Amino acid sequence: MADLKGKKALITGASSGFGADFADILAKKGMDLVITARREDKLNSLKAEIEEKYGVKVRVIAMDLTGFDAAEKLYAEVKDENIDMLINNAGYGMYDYFERQDAAALNRMVQLNVVSAMTLANLFVKDLSAKNSGWILNTASFAAFNPTPFYAVYGATKAFLMNFSVALRTELKKNGKNVCVTAFSPGFTATEFVETAGQKRSWFVEKTIGRSYPAAEEAINGLLKNKPVVMPRFMNRFAAFFLRFLPRSLAAEAAFMSIRDKD
Repeated sequence: MADLKGKKALITGASSGFGADFADILAKKGMDLVITARREDKLNSLKAEIEEKYGVKVRVIAMDLTGFDAAEKLYAEVKDENIDMLINNAGYGMYDYFERQDAAALNRMVQLNVVSAMTLANLFVKDLSAKNSGWILNTASFAAFNPTPFYAVYGATKAFLMNFSVALRTELKKNGKNVCVTAFSPGFTATEFVETAGQKRSWFVEKTIGRSYPAAEEAINGLLKNKPVVMPRFMNRFAAFFLRFLPRSLAAEAAFMSIRDKD
């Protein structure tokens, strides 16, 4: 597996959840970090903790990536830092019937989940390809594999990220480029996601929710092995395999029943 000591990673959405886990895992492997998210206080706390534990350098950039040109601004901030790894982790979901959701709020979510992630990948892959070395991890979701009522738009954004990641990986591979691209597709995990999305935990979610740190470790290990998709936990992989054989309408109905809020 690749030696990451002295290399540098940019992690978006690093203030909590998978982002904070990725920061810890990569710092443990010797990488210097640039971490970004909206909550500067949490980023500064994470920076202090990681620098003390691992002795690596951590730069904090407090930024909201939902802005129209936010991805370009972030790239301009770090383009001279010789980034070796991009972790496109910033994103969130919105839970409700689509007809009840606000169009402007949905647009902001799509901007973050899709446009900013795609733009950052486009900007950084040019640099990584030029030096024929590097890694890109895009955080997708189990929802990428299935029509997901209540998360109709969120699931569609994650399907974009998964398919985009595998297509980009294939292009790079066929062009002989030593740049690894992986889509990370976890199921429900004990992060801030469910609460931020406005969902109450259904019985299904309560019984199937997983831990974030082991899933994040699996994602990084899969990225370093250039796996196209990493889906932690056997139950998630089995469910995704089984769903291939269901008509999409039935798969959507199964998702509706499993994640509907508790009464």
